[in-house]
Amino acid sequence: MKQQLMQTCRKFLNKRVLTVAGICLLLAAAVVTNVLLNRTETTVPKKSSASVSDNAVTDVSTVGAGGEGFFASYREERDNVRTQELAYLDAIVAQGADKETLNDAQRQKLDLINCMELELTVENLVRGKGFENVIVSMHAGSVNVIVGAESLNDEQVAQILDIVLRETGETADHVKISTAL
Repeated sequence: MKQQLMQTCRKFLNKRVLTVAGICLLLAAAVVTNVLLNRTETTVPKKSSASVSDNAVTDVSTVGAGGEGFFASYREERDNVRTQELAYLDAIVAQGADKETLNDAQRQKLDLINCMELELTVENLVRGKGFENVIVSMHAGSVNVIVGAESLNDEQVAQILDIVLRETGETADHVKISTAL
């Protein structure tokens, strides 16, 4: 009886360890992506913010790697990271972890899919306003919009901000709009 209890404990601990390792890998991927995104941004010293209303202010800066190549490589890297994140979550679900871990992994997967859908929706709506290249990156409490333009006037910033606020439900102080040319 004691030996059977020990085997059950080892099996449970192994599943827990694998689950924690999978979650740690997801966290590491998110940190690396965040570092890569923030490393390429530089602030423009001229008019660095545009006021849209009394409390709605968004930072407008220039990303230092403009052009078509930037947008294509960003999308490819984002897709690769998302594929890995989904694979990690699928592995956690497939290994048959405890109910709490399974629920957490499924919730994370749904959150990730929802985020991907919102990013695509916002990108397409901003493209509809006449911007050919747009990237939207969402994280908890933060939305980054990178537009393929040399500069943005106040009206363009207001249009983009309106789309982001309406679609994501975030507040204006959590939105950063940048240009990439």
